[in-house]
Amino acid sequence: MPSKYKPSNRLQVQEIEQDQEFILMDSAKPHWYVIQTYVGFEDAVRTLLEQRIENLSLDEKILEIFIPTKTVIKLNTKGNRKEVQEKIYPGYIYVNMILDKETAYILQNTNYVSRIASTGNVAMSLEDGYIEKLKERLLQESSDNRVAGTTIQFKIGDMVKVIDGPFKDMTGKISSIDPNMSRLNVLLSIFERETEVMLDSLEVMKF
Repeated sequence: MPSKYKPSNRLQVQEIEQDQEFILMDSAKPHWYVIQTYVGFEDAVRTLLEQRIENLSLDEKILEIFIPTKTVIKLNTKGNRKEVQEKIYPGYIYVNMILDKETAYILQNTNYVSRIASTGNVAMSLEDGYIEKLKERLLQESSDNRVAGTTIQFKIGDMVKVIDGPFKDMTGKISSIDPNMSRLNVLLSIFERETEVMLDSLEVMKF
């Protein structure tokens, strides 16, 4: 989890009715805070919070909910390439909000939320500009992954290790390459006999 926190300005400590007895408040200006959730329930928490924001007219207090993800290229069960949004920090979401007694209570009483990240009993906001830089980095990484997913980064004769599929952990030599299909023919030793197997370039790594 990122550790770049700083205390908010114009602070006021108030009691809230939840696990953390006290929490740091800033009722004048929104900041980004890290919210810990159950792993795998990040999207569910965002949906629940968006519903509460609408029902309670809190759009002026809770401004944005951000789940950091980046695009990665993976193979589906049929062996076809697919873009997948992969979470960077499972179990955490970011919320841009004015943290006061009302918003703190709503957050800590939302299903699948564990707590507002804090130091001791003090909730800490992220550094100004941190989220903007994070979004830019993830956007660049997603772009790089798309390019890498359509580019063959191997050459004939390379030794590779299979990292996915039925031949996982086997090693062999690339005998031919189909750059249009992003597929490789790899010579593997199967039952003590050298056998040519066609693999997707995502299924292997240089050995």
